Amino acid sequence: MTDPGAPPPVSPLLGEEMPPAQAGLVRTWAWEWTLPAPPGRLWPLVSDTDRLNRLAGLPPVKFRFEPLPAGGSRTVAEARLLGGLLRLRYREAPFEWVANRRYAVRRVFGRGPLRWYTATVELHPAGAETRLVQTIVLCLRWKFIRPLIPLAESRMRARFARAYARLAEEAGAGAAPAGAGPRASTAEEKALRLLGRARPPLEGEVRRLLARHIAAAPDHEVRAIRPFALARRFGRPRPEMLEACLAGVEAGALDLTWAVLCPHCRGAQQRAASLAEITSESYCPACNVHFEAQFDLSLEATFSPVPSLRRVEAETYCAGGPQNTPHILHQVVVPAGQSREEEAELPPGAYRVRSPQSPAYVSLRALPPAAPGEQRLEIALGPEGLTPPQSDLPGGRLRLVCRNRTAGEALFLLERTAWADDAATGLDVAFFDRYRRLFGADAFRPGEGLAVQNVVLLFTDLKGSTAMYEAAGDAAAYGRVRDHFGILLAAIRENGGGLVKTIGDAVMASFKAPEEAVRAALAMHAGIARWNAERGREPLVLKMGIHAGHALVVNSNDRLDFFGRMVNISARTQEASQGGDIVLTPPVFEDPGAAALLAGTPHREEPLSLSLRGLEGSFQLRRIWPLAG
Repeated sequence: MTDPGAPPPVSPLLGEEMPPAQAGLVRTWAWEWTLPAPPGRLWPLVSDTDRLNRLAGLPPVKFRFEPLPAGGSRTVAEARLLGGLLRLRYREAPFEWVANRRYAVRRVFGRGPLRWYTATVELHPAGAETRLVQTIVLCLRWKFIRPLIPLAESRMRARFARAYARLAEEAGAGAAPAGAGPRASTAEEKALRLLGRARPPLEGEVRRLLARHIAAAPDHEVRAIRPFALARRFGRPRPEMLEACLAGVEAGALDLTWAVLCPHCRGAQQRAASLAEITSESYCPACNVHFEAQFDLSLEATFSPVPSLRRVEAETYCAGGPQNTPHILHQVVVPAGQSREEEAELPPGAYRVRSPQSPAYVSLRALPPAAPGEQRLEIALGPEGLTPPQSDLPGGRLRLVCRNRTAGEALFLLERTAWADDAATGLDVAFFDRYRRLFGADAFRPGEGLAVQNVVLLFTDLKGSTAMYEAAGDAAAYGRVRDHFGILLAAIRENGGGLVKTIGDAVMASFKAPEEAVRAALAMHAGIARWNAERGREPLVLKMGIHAGHALVVNSNDRLDFFGRMVNISARTQEASQGGDIVLTPPVFEDPGAAALLAGTPHREEPLSLSLRGLEGSFQLRRIWPLAG
């Protein structure tokens, strides 16, 4: 016989039994709306539970995390109602979701009018529209409030109806509205004036877009402005928007904050106005993990309006929803000894399945689908961790089976391994021209440094520069070197790179991808060739080498610099250049993007096997001779 006090099933995502309840104290609210946008466009908005709860008029919440011995943490929260007179404390289980389909959450209250509460939101496709179903099941602790439940439901439904209508409007428009009203206009005018003070000044559309965003975007969008996210939204080049935000700092309109992101949840764990305050070791209480910060992955620069321009609300309304960790596509809780089976969409790419209760994870590679159909993958968690260690399968529709063979509850997560492209990392920002002008002396503390998982370094040098100084004289030679620097710096900047330093007439530049560095090198040779054609005699000859790999970013004479064996190889690769060529190491010429670029560029090439001075072993290099095409 069914226990009359047990809650009815509200979603297949919530499989754990709830605390017992007395008969007659469980209430179910089931609401449904048809929204004029498909699930894929609605999901990023309706699963942003922090903003959804804010729009629905729910109270802000304070969260803390209690570490669990088996791994992970327990979320404990507190909210206040009725002007602070009623305090609610509850334990929140991990949100569960399947991206673009549904999410659910369960909360157990230690005091107040409720014993427990569950909520689910499901998105069902209906042509070009979405049928959104929201189900709330609550168990009362205070019997005397039962007559008030119908009124509470009516008001809550109306609030969520308004919130979903606004989000659906934004989904249809493709972007959140910028806002309107006299107050926003005044703030926008002030922001425009401030941005005009930057030197060189911001001009044109980007200045207006940034000023409007600073003045009128919702608080949650300006609390931590991500320049690359703005570039994607407004259809502008990423360097242009980063330049605009840094100009805002110079003009006194924006503050810059460095944040160290957790490699699991990607939440900010360290925040600092200066790199000197950043440390390599960090801890995430939400994930209960210690980790080492990485310069090119977990160090991010964000921006926020200065208080005199706009005060931004810093309150939190939800900390565990799907959009807090948008890289996680699928997250479920599996009770001890049980299994869960869910369907998910897996586009081609790299993924992993992990669990806070496992020291290991499962690497997945979704390949281009060979034929339509559903793939099945079973992941098991046992005393030794997750198995199998890796799997390749066709992308597309996936039925994922998660089996928990341990004695305790376990959380399974399916996530993309690539970090969000919207993050302006240390590698993107710290060697950017305007940043170096503003914060050239800002560096890590002596003895402190951050690892770089992958960086591409390009070294250049002028061939025969000493003889040129002797033949042309100091003044003429200096003019030529200065012109050559202008050509090189333009190529670096236009191809997404950053100037690390100059050493005499040599240049060291960093890039995020081999393709960018090779394109910059080709542009440098082309620029030098044009300069030579215009000047006629005594041509400049450029030597270049490019290498990619792991390095360390350190404080060198109060400036950021790269350190490590990879840097030495990069410099020695340039020394193998004869002039007019580009010498590449295997991580560069084997990169698919760089290979495709060279395949479409007239050139001839020759293999090299060299012992680089000061380094053990021989290196297989490739010399590229660009041809006029």
